Amino acid sequence: MNRTGLGLFLFAGALGTGLMLWWLREPPPPPAEGARADYRLENYEMTALREDGSEGFTVTGPLLERDTEAEVTTLTEPRFSFPSKTPGERWNARSGRAWVGPKNEEVHLLGGVEMLGPANGGQPLRFSTEELTVYPEAEKARTAAAVTVTQGRSILRATGLEVDMQAQRYELLADVDAIFHPDPARNRRAGAAARP
Repeated sequence: MNRTGLGLFLFAGALGTGLMLWWLREPPPPPAEGARADYRLENYEMTALREDGSEGFTVTGPLLERDTEAEVTTLTEPRFSFPSKTPGERWNARSGRAWVGPKNEEVHLLGGVEMLGPANGGQPLRFSTEELTVYPEAEKARTAAAVTVTQGRSILRATGLEVDMQAQRYELLADVDAIFHPDPARNRRAGAAARP
C-alpha cells in the first residue's frame, strides 16, 4: 500500500471513530446543584413549541428555574403533558424533578417518574421508573433504568424501555418479567359475540 492509500485509510478510520464517539456520547449532565438561575417562575404553566410551531409539550409546577447561559431549565415537581396522535388524548408524565435541555429537544424526568399513555378506548398504560428521557420533536421516550409497566391488572417489569409515542408502542429491553390478568369485561363481550 502506498503512502497516499495508507493516509486515506488512517483518515477514514479516524473520522469513523470520531463519528462513533459523537453518536455514543452521553447526554449532557444535569445542571449543578445550587447553580444560580437567571430567572425563576413559581406556580407556572408553560407550553414549548416544536420547530414547526406545533406543541411539543406543556408543563406546570411549583418552581421553574432557567440558566440562559447553559440553556437549561430545571423544574421541581413538574407535571408534563405531551400531544398524542389521538385527538383529545395526551401522554401525561410527572416526576420529583426534571430538566429540559437546549431548544427543548430533551426532557429528563428524574425521581419517582410516572408516565400515563392515552387510553384509546381501552385501559391506559402506566410506566413507572426513576428516570426517563422524552424527545418531544421525535415523539419518543427511553430509559435504561428498571421500569414497571401496568395496564389494568397486568404488570410487566424490565430493565430499559423505549416508547414510540406517535405509534403508541413500547419495547422492554432486558430482564422482562410479566404477570398477565385477563380483562373480565373483554371476555364477557367476546362470549356474547360468540353466542348465536
